[in-house]
Amino acid sequence: MIITTSGKPTSEIIAKAKQLSIEYGIPYKPRHGISIKSFKNQYLDDTVVVGSDKIIISPLSSNNNVFFHPNLAIVRAKRVLKGEHEPLLSTAKLKEGMSFLDCTLGLASDSIIASLAVGDTGKVIGIEGNEMLSFLVKEGLRSFQSGNSTIDQAMRRISVFNQDHLFFLKNQPTNSIDVVYFDPMFQEAIDTSNGIDIIKEHTIMADISHDIITEAKRVAIERVILKDHWKSNRFAQYGFTQFKRKTSLFHYGSIEVTE
Repeated sequence: MIITTSGKPTSEIIAKAKQLSIEYGIPYKPRHGISIKSFKNQYLDDTVVVGSDKIIISPLSSNNNVFFHPNLAIVRAKRVLKGEHEPLLSTAKLKEGMSFLDCTLGLASDSIIASLAVGDTGKVIGIEGNEMLSFLVKEGLRSFQSGNSTIDQAMRRISVFNQDHLFFLKNQPTNSIDVVYFDPMFQEAIDTSNGIDIIKEHTIMADISHDIITEAKRVAIERVILKDHWKSNRFAQYGFTQFKRKTSLFHYGSIEVTE
C-alpha cells in the first residue's frame, strides 16, 4: 500500500498521513491535486487516503472506496449496555478483568462486544492476517465516534495485530489468555457499496485446523469459542459443544479447557 491525503489537505492532514506512514512503514506520496484514479495509475498500488474525518482505502483493483464502520456491533453494544442478552458473552462467560483473543478479527464486531464486557481492567487482542483490513480496522477503532463514550472507550482498548493467527498462538505462553475466539465467517459489510467484495478478494481465508485448535487450547485458561453456521461440521470435528439457537443461522460452540 501507499498513503496520501485528500485532494486539498490541511497541514494537519498532511502531518497525520506522514505519521501513519512512519508508524506502519507505508510509503507516503503527496497528492498534488490529481484524482485518486490517476494517483493509482501512477503508483500501481492500493492507496490509503487520509481525510479530515476518516481514512479510506482505494484498492488498485477497484474504483470503489472502503472505510471502517462497526455497523451492527453498535446496535449489539447498546443492547449489552441495557442489560439485554448477548449470546457471545453468555457462551464465552466474559466478565470484568478477563482477557479475550479474537483470532479472526475481521471488522472487530465481536471484539467490541468483548471489550465492553471485560472493561478497562481486561484485555482484548484482535488478530487479522490481511494487511489492508488490519490497517483499516486498527485506525477505525482508534478514531470512530459512535456517539456513546462507553462504546468508544471499548473500541480504543482493542489491540490489533496483523499476523497469522497460528503464528501468533504459537508465540503465546501456555494458559495466558482466558478466552480464545474464532469466527471463520466474513459476514458484515464495511459500507453500503460493494467494498466488502474488494476486501474479501484479499482476505486470508485460512480454515480452522487441528493444529490451530490444539494451540488455542494450550493458550486458553478457560475456554475456546467458535462461531459458525449451524450446519457446520467444525463443531463436531474439533470437539466443540454446540449451543443451538432455533432462530439463528449462526451458533456458538465451546471447548472448556479447565474440565
